[in-house]
Amino acid sequence: MPAANQPKGSVSAGSIKPVTRKAVRCQREVAWLVTQAAGKLVATTDDVNAPTPSFVLAAALSYTRKQEQAAQDRGTAIDYEAVMNPDLASFCAAAGLPAAPNALSDTGYMFTLSGADLIRDLYAYCGDLGEHTENAAQVKPGYAIKLALRLFLLDGAAGNGATSDGKTSA
Repeated sequence: MPAANQPKGSVSAGSIKPVTRKAVRCQREVAWLVTQAAGKLVATTDDVNAPTPSFVLAAALSYTRKQEQAAQDRGTAIDYEAVMNPDLASFCAAAGLPAAPNALSDTGYMFTLSGADLIRDLYAYCGDLGEHTENAAQVKPGYAIKLALRLFLLDGAAGNGATSDGKTSA
């Protein structure tokens, strides 16, 4: 149908744009983890500008995928439960971070992702993570975000050792 004859309100294929912003429900802890990871990024790069939460998450996801590939190359796997099970205070101690405010426990936080590539990568990682974990339920984006940030922040703090079942524990 020629463009001049399209009915009002119709959408042409060329006008459909990929989603570039997406809100994801997370625990409030994620907001604090983002600030800690942003500080780590600023401390390890020449860029003194504060990175956006989406930039921080992209760096954490990239790091996490590299760690998973390195573990797979060694014939091991990341022990996701060892990364996710500690409460926030224990995690902070293990990662060498300052103590987090007590009010961050399980209250809600909306993490806004910016960028179609990051959104696609996060959802693809959720699918990949669902295959790696023993949990048959679909992995939610909030879990994947928290996992990636925790792994990123544990880098270099506790070292990676192998557990008795051959999985890598962060």
